[in-house]
Amino acid sequence: MNILLVLTGGTICTGVRDGLRSLDTDAASLRLVQGFRNSASPFAQSAEFTIGEQFQTLSENMTVALWNRMIGYFREVDFSAYDGVIVAHGTDTLAYTASMFALLLAGLDVPTVFVSSNAPLEHGDARANGAANFRAAVDCIGYGLLPGVYAAYRNVTDGRTYLHMGARLKQCADYSEDFYSAGALDITELSPETLSGFPDSLPLARPLLYLPGLSLSDCVLNVRPYVGIRYDAYRVENFRAVLHGAYHSGTACVSAGGAGSILRLLDACADAGTDLYLSPARNQGEVYDTVPAMLNYSRNGRKIIPLYGATEETAYCKLLLYYSCAAIRERLPDFLTCDFCGEMIE
Repeated sequence: MNILLVLTGGTICTGVRDGLRSLDTDAASLRLVQGFRNSASPFAQSAEFTIGEQFQTLSENMTVALWNRMIGYFREVDFSAYDGVIVAHGTDTLAYTASMFALLLAGLDVPTVFVSSNAPLEHGDARANGAANFRAAVDCIGYGLLPGVYAAYRNVTDGRTYLHMGARLKQCADYSEDFYSAGALDITELSPETLSGFPDSLPLARPLLYLPGLSLSDCVLNVRPYVGIRYDAYRVENFRAVLHGAYHSGTACVSAGGAGSILRLLDACADAGTDLYLSPARNQGEVYDTVPAMLNYSRNGRKIIPLYGATEETAYCKLLLYYSCAAIRERLPDFLTCDFCGEMIE
């Protein structure tokens, strides 16, 4: 079994010096592999690792430009030479990168598993979960995990390890070191039988990774609602699309006067020729009367466009791909609404 190990950076690739965490991806790759060799994994001695690109960034510093570098690297990888790919990534932006590459790599013949750590590896397994997450990723690949993009992570609160579909992963909550997703699989006691029937959805198409002209641009603004928001603070004319988040009930403010209503944001977007989307949105059961007030309002023939079913992280990534790459708009006009890689959860 040969696994490609790609290290983007993040806590899992840091060491501690004088109380500060600094990147050291060379040391991290050695620590991960050596720690795995000393583990009780049935693949501890048989798994072989090829160390791939090292992108050397803390995950809070992840950018669209760095995503493009990763895309360029993966386009050159001969995936047929590997049984799986593991990507070491920081926790801060894990859900965004996992969502983006779940879309880009959907349809590959090998599984890709993202792993992170809540603390530097040198703190040991009692405090840092990175080594456990890495072993879980290798074991999943060894036991025949189906092709797709995933994240393996042991939560701090309950000590259980979960396998998440990359396009369903949510960012950690505030002051939390736990990850959650719809349909996550508990793999704490992992065996070949554990993976049976997972995931519940498979990719629809060949990877977007190889589309001509694929290059992401900073063309989507992501806005989250809060009490007292001022929409006149946003320069929507600088973007091709705006993704507006919603409260948990699928709502946003429509009744505030002046710059406090999402309807004023639609006015600005319509005047600038910028598309405005709402996610997460609801289309089942009872909804509040503010929802049709949002979705029925129009200006210059434009309305707020609801995106149903995907997480906000994946909705953002789909919009970024859609508005950055003409080939996606031409070949997959329903890309924003279809279940492309099992990302739809409603």
